[in-house]
Amino acid sequence: MDQLPNARKIELRDLKSALRSKYSDSEDIEVVKFTSESLLPLGENYGSTILKVHAIIKRKGEDEEENLDLVAKMMPPTDFQRIAFDVDTSFEKEAFLYEQLIPSYQKLEREMGIPEDQVFDIVAELYGVRRSLLPDSKIDDDAVILMENLIAAGYYNVDRKIGFDLEHGKMAAEALSRFHALGIATKQHKPELFETFKTRAKCIKFAIDFNAAEGLNEMYLQILSDDSEIAPHIEEIRSAVGVDYIEQLNATPPEPWSTIIHNDFWTNNIMFRKDESTGQVSDIKFVDFQNYLFLSPLRELVFFLVLNLDENTMEENFRELIDLYYNNFVSVLKKMKCDVEAFNRDAFDERLKVDAFSVFLHCMYMIMPTTCDQSDVPEVMKGFQEILEAGADPDNVTEKMKNVTMPPLSPLYFKKIRRIVKKYVEYGWFHCNDC
Repeated sequence: MDQLPNARKIELRDLKSALRSKYSDSEDIEVVKFTSESLLPLGENYGSTILKVHAIIKRKGEDEEENLDLVAKMMPPTDFQRIAFDVDTSFEKEAFLYEQLIPSYQKLEREMGIPEDQVFDIVAELYGVRRSLLPDSKIDDDAVILMENLIAAGYYNVDRKIGFDLEHGKMAAEALSRFHALGIATKQHKPELFETFKTRAKCIKFAIDFNAAEGLNEMYLQILSDDSEIAPHIEEIRSAVGVDYIEQLNATPPEPWSTIIHNDFWTNNIMFRKDESTGQVSDIKFVDFQNYLFLSPLRELVFFLVLNLDENTMEENFRELIDLYYNNFVSVLKKMKCDVEAFNRDAFDERLKVDAFSVFLHCMYMIMPTTCDQSDVPEVMKGFQEILEAGADPDNVTEKMKNVTMPPLSPLYFKKIRRIVKKYVEYGWFHCNDC
């Protein structure tokens, strides 16, 4: 992160206090020593500082030392990142999910008779949450969410520039459908608890006047209209880009299609592990829950499918993965003793079309971080900061947008957006009577 202008140094201090959630006073520990360093290169995570931590601890009254491989998720290094990602809100949201929401889903599964070895284990083990080293203080540079290091445990990310093959796509689709269904199961069985989840899942505050985003949209549309494959569909794209994206994120989703969604479900936030003996994908974890929301699960399904599949899987197995998601979604609801009458396939397909139309703008913007080269990241960040600054001055936003540095659009960007537009046209998702 030292390539970013005005970046401050974020470092992990007093590891023991951050571990108190995991190790109670009755199980007091001594941190013999620990080291920390950056886990991810610049551009692989924009909303946080992610540190790799190795610690050696001893439990009270014992001589044996234990090694811990951890990840510390901390504040991003620049003020504009903190403003852009509303870190005070997003930190508390993510901490709540690890401390309460996921454990509540697991508790409900046990109550519904799911065997312990089959309970939904979809996140890294939590070791602690700390908001500050000062008592009763607001979130500051010492705030940290401390978790198991999944990489050290053998998990990996698929190359974001390539995307998921069918094996990875199937596992992700099944896990996503279960995550969505467990929210609906909680809503049906424990409505008061789910109301708490809804309150926590509110959208972060955006620091930008979206007149600036409208100017950026026009810049994108002009570039896309010069592409011979995309140009015939530019007016259809324009209609989808014209949705009020922020209004949608804050709107109450329609019943019964409402649950907690990850809302940032792309390659960098999905990790897999393979069985050493077979070489097959055997487990999956979700990471980075800063932006989860109470919305329609089918928005997220479309976002996942069009943004994250490799070229062959998107071409050959797109419908198969939609079917897999739906069938597993209903299966999980039945296992959780839910009423599934409203979730028939016709209603699913109808809602899918509406949500696909509404999520296109999000997909269009997310193509860039999934395709940009590492060397382009500082320029992407510079452009993002200029857009924020333009949006902060609504009286002059139009004039200021003229001076925004347009982030680079690589050949891979165009290749990917052509595939997405082709799929939208094939499924009729640009034409939505209810949007």
